[in-house]
Amino acid sequence: MATKELALHEKLEVHELVILKTSCVTKAVAMSGLVQDDNLKALIEEDIENSTQAIDELKTLLMS
Repeated sequence: MATKELALHEKLEVHELVILKTSCVTKAVAMSGLVQDDNLKALIEEDIENSTQAIDELKTLLMS
């Protein structure tokens, strides 16, 4: 199945999402060093992993 190329406005929106997710990951990484509660630290680390994966998927959309 052939994929359609994204329109310019769609690429810009995906780019904005990449910037937002990158900012969130940066903050989460900074905060994870300050957190002392193990449960909260595990949630933050899981969020970092999920967000990093989402960023990679969004970048593939931009490259297509």
